[in-house]
Amino acid sequence: MSADYFQEIESHFAQRRGTPFIVNAKDWALMKGWNEAGIPLPVVIEAIDAVFDKQDAKGRKVNGLSFCKHAVKELWDERRELQAGSEEISPEQNPVPRLEALADAVVRVSPEFATRIRELAAEKTAPRIEEKLIDLEQQLVEALLENAPDLSVEARQLATGADEKTRARTEQAHLRRLVRERFELPRLTLF
Repeated sequence: MSADYFQEIESHFAQRRGTPFIVNAKDWALMKGWNEAGIPLPVVIEAIDAVFDKQDAKGRKVNGLSFCKHAVKELWDERRELQAGSEEISPEQNPVPRLEALADAVVRVSPEFATRIRELAAEKTAPRIEEKLIDLEQQLVEALLENAPDLSVEARQLATGADEKTRARTEQAHLRRLVRERFELPRLTLF
């Protein structure tokens, strides 16, 4: 179980909410359930965005992750159904095309990391590849930060409203997002 999964969800939710967000035990259990069900982070983020967009249009606030529970499940069910009905091979069956696309997106900022992403094709399972992609993304962020120290300052400022318990996690999640935006990098995931 990767802490990044939870941090990204927490940070994105707080950003959409526009206020610091403290994850309670119910929210952690919900995120843990999504992680254990194998729901990819991009699907969770997309569902959260859809809920906020819908509620914003109605002038309503989203107070907790439980508001997003059904949207995440529905979107994941829809994606799996589309995947099962397509002739295209899923990332679980053949991760090579997705790894190639990720490597192509990374090669302009780091040929070394592009090579390391391509080498993951030798791994046996999608969960193992996902685990290694999370590690590579963290290493890539750290490497890119050496040339962009201003992003650390910005991430620290964005996490200012968070309490002491969540500040470090929130700061790290903002940092990864800011690096991805500055260097136009995708999330390193098969999904």
